[in-house]
Amino acid sequence: MSTLDYFAGIDIGASNIKYGIVNSNGEIIFRDRKPARVDKGAIPLLHLITNIAENLLLRAAEDDITVPWLGVGSPGTVDNLNGSIKGNSPNIPNWVGTGIGEHLRNYLNMPVYVDNDANAMALAELRFGAAKRFNSAVCITLGTGIGSGIIVNKQLWRGSDFSAGEIGHIVIDYNGKKCRCGNIGCLEAYCSSQAILDRTRDKCRNGMTEILSEALDGDLSNLSVKKMFAAAKKGDEIALAVVEETGTILGAGLSGVVNLLNPEALIFGGGIIDGGAGLIEIIGAEIRRRCFAAASENLRILKAELGNDAGFIGAGLLGEYKTKTGG
Repeated sequence: MSTLDYFAGIDIGASNIKYGIVNSNGEIIFRDRKPARVDKGAIPLLHLITNIAENLLLRAAEDDITVPWLGVGSPGTVDNLNGSIKGNSPNIPNWVGTGIGEHLRNYLNMPVYVDNDANAMALAELRFGAAKRFNSAVCITLGTGIGSGIIVNKQLWRGSDFSAGEIGHIVIDYNGKKCRCGNIGCLEAYCSSQAILDRTRDKCRNGMTEILSEALDGDLSNLSVKKMFAAAKKGDEIALAVVEETGTILGAGLSGVVNLLNPEALIFGGGIIDGGAGLIEIIGAEIRRRCFAAASENLRILKAELGNDAGFIGAGLLGEYKTKTGG
């Protein structure tokens, strides 16, 4: 009998759906991704997730791997008890009310566990990554949206109504930009991937710099977050200014989180943080400048260790976490 367990997980993002199989040593057996195409609507997205789940289980069977359950991480407020989207999913239209867990359990005839995607990322980092040596941490995802999973005493803290960790919707300017959630001045409205692209375009209104123009083949319509960060790493002044502003705003918003929760660590993951160019250092410097000295004295500010795999790894671990903690 094998001493290893195997877990299958799906990480739903507003841009891509990542999925795979991981074993209890943290070794990835299989991984893949598909475009989410959330613009098609909630029902086509649910059908796509169902198709991915079937293919994932087929892959496990072909490799003679037994997976005891399927785990799914999704944006929005997720009722992890029944696997439904309870609220607040601004980056996936009409996703609120979708019963992912019930649908997949009935279709696949197996246990299915569903949680918020940032909670799944935090669970993966707690088990295999940067959070495993801490009792308390806030694991922050920066990408199409901004969210976090909160760890207290080595357990996920979901809040009284499953909504804890919505860091992206902390208001940093009560009279500021409109957020996709409908509120005004949310952190996500200033520091999501779309906000970064908008800031870059605004700074290019009088023309592109040489490095940025070369990165974009002279066409601003080719702009992406990846290309902007690549230009920043080459010293482009516009790109560096965008990184500086983004990091400063994030640091300002997160300083309140540090004062409120006083965690041992902040752990950053997601596509934006992967860009590098000193962003995490800028965030950390601004946090330490603004928050109470006592709150930041022993604070560790780290990059997530599992990268873009954290979401599906953590989703796969949801059943194990439920079994061990009841949560």
